[in-house]
Amino acid sequence: MFRVVIVEDEYIVRFGIRSMIEWDKLGLTVSGEAANGQEALALIRESPPDILITDIKMPVMDGITLITEVRKSYPHMKIVILSNLEDFQYAKEAIRNGVSEYMIKSDMMPRDLEETLLRVKESILAASPASEQKHSVSDIEPLFKEKRMLELLEEMDSDRSQQIVESLRLSDVMLPLYVLHIVKNEWAQSVEEGQALIRKAIAEVMMTFSEDAYEAFPDRQGEMNVLLFARKMTAAGLSEIKTWAQSVVLYLKDHCAMSCTLGVSMSTSSWSGLHQAYEQAKAAAKYKMFIGPERAILYGVDYVPLPSQLAENIKVSTTHIHAMVYAFQTKELQAYLEDIFEQLTARKNYDLVEIISLELLILLTTLWSEVASDQQSILQLKKQYYEQLSKLETIQMSKAWFLQAFEELVRHMIGVYNSDRNGIIKAAQYIGQYYQQEISLQSISSLVHLSKNYFANLFKKEMGESFLEYLTRIRIEKAMTLLTSELKTADIGHLVGIPDPKYFSKVFKKITGLSPSEYRTRAKEDKSS
Repeated sequence: MFRVVIVEDEYIVRFGIRSMIEWDKLGLTVSGEAANGQEALALIRESPPDILITDIKMPVMDGITLITEVRKSYPHMKIVILSNLEDFQYAKEAIRNGVSEYMIKSDMMPRDLEETLLRVKESILAASPASEQKHSVSDIEPLFKEKRMLELLEEMDSDRSQQIVESLRLSDVMLPLYVLHIVKNEWAQSVEEGQALIRKAIAEVMMTFSEDAYEAFPDRQGEMNVLLFARKMTAAGLSEIKTWAQSVVLYLKDHCAMSCTLGVSMSTSSWSGLHQAYEQAKAAAKYKMFIGPERAILYGVDYVPLPSQLAENIKVSTTHIHAMVYAFQTKELQAYLEDIFEQLTARKNYDLVEIISLELLILLTTLWSEVASDQQSILQLKKQYYEQLSKLETIQMSKAWFLQAFEELVRHMIGVYNSDRNGIIKAAQYIGQYYQQEISLQSISSLVHLSKNYFANLFKKEMGESFLEYLTRIRIEKAMTLLTSELKTADIGHLVGIPDPKYFSKVFKKITGLSPSEYRTRAKEDKSS
């Protein structure tokens, strides 16, 4: 265990740092705390720590003075300074005094502190080669090892990969390697309990099948991964890999009541190839969307990606769906949705399924918002929809869910249609009476207590033309009557609610085929004949 001293004048901050991480899992222990530099210096002289974490601004003796004094007697002690953003000028001075790391208090998260301390710890180990040689890879603290293993999966630079391999004492490990990615379908356990049971399942199955080494560790999303040094399995071919992986899935189901899917990468013969293998394993696990969960899926065997030219995007016409919903065309809408999901099934692209599903879900909830008066209930419905959709395992389940959800929406709209027809009649009467005033879609829909989009669609369905078309037609019809009088054309435009003379003439001709003056002349001729 490496010993750490924390120096910070605010007790609550010291408590937060101490409680933020699990020190023992990092191979560290907090051996002392101090409220200022003077207390810390006495503590350090009595029992020097391996790592010093100190604030900069403190009473009695600040962090800069403390660091200067520590460097006189303990030049190799690792120092991490904490500070506020505005104190960076002080931080630069501390860095000149050989500080190992610098962290901003306001931005510091548990993972940040862990990673900083692991880097400091690694630098201590690197500076002590004799000490390092006394330990094997199994002696490295579990959390340190797991974080480094995850870095191997995420790292694409070969030089950095080699550095991580050396820090884990894996240089002599025989290749090739496989990456296995285990995803949760459904289980009642917490993330930590689930990870522990997966580790147990892997250990039990490994004893039955092979003596090859492996490392199991979670990724940043909490999903478990296995790095399998499968020398003996490779000789037997991929069939034994799949049998072993399928046994893990079955063990979890039968002994732990856990539903999981396991993706298996192709083999890689280089450490720098682990990143690609990790992506392959994740892609294979996602393929459960098309062949079902609770199985082991081998990349390149069970899942073979389509060539990029065959995996083009699928376009969803929100306008077309919108029109079918408001026209109550349930059969046509279902046929359209089924066609979309047939295309998705042919593509076999998990990410594309998620994108299209999200588009459909947004459209679905938007349409509900247009017809519902209680927005609180719509918020609950959105949460319910997201939860339901997140639990669907296959594309067939997703298709069935969307078909049912859109059918329920149309059924609801049919139910409210008759009661809202009165609102459309009221709106038409209002337009007929107040056409000369400024009337917007927003104002007229508010008048009859309907949402703007819903009103616009319902109005067109009921009246056979859009709100604007209807309003304009009423105004032009009134203008046609007034043009038989001696009123000026510009005044008539004002009287019917179209005050711009040029625009009035343009709209009038578009609807009647004649300009206002031409219409007036013809009306007079018809009257005199």
